[in-house]
Amino acid sequence: MIFSSPTVNASVKSILVVDDDSMLVELISLCFERHGFGVFKAYNGHDAWNFFINNDIDFVLTDLQMPVLNGRELSHRIRNQSPHVKIAIMTGGENDVAAELLKDGTVDYFFPKPFNIKSICKLLIAEAQVT
Repeated sequence: MIFSSPTVNASVKSILVVDDDSMLVELISLCFERHGFGVFKAYNGHDAWNFFINNDIDFVLTDLQMPVLNGRELSHRIRNQSPHVKIAIMTGGENDVAAELLKDGTVDYFFPKPFNIKSICKLLIAEAQVT
């Protein structure tokens, strides 16, 4: 299920946060919401993809290991559909796969779990504001 937070104004960037860990989605989303970004949430890759193809999303932050549709396949689909969208992937175990996705240009950022949420938000907010 996907929930939307209200967008502050038309210039606010839209960010899709995807992870099967709902607590992590909520924590990361809260950081972006506090900075005025339009945040959309998905708890699996399938819902994220369906939402992505029907909405204007500027930035995607997704987990790598998820049921239904994993982050690797989701990232490939997004990159093929919308090459301009920035993609960040996070994972707690498949660092080699994430590094491969970064190297081949499928994703723009890779964050190994556990990570510092303040640091990840600061970097992604700076990136979202320049794109």
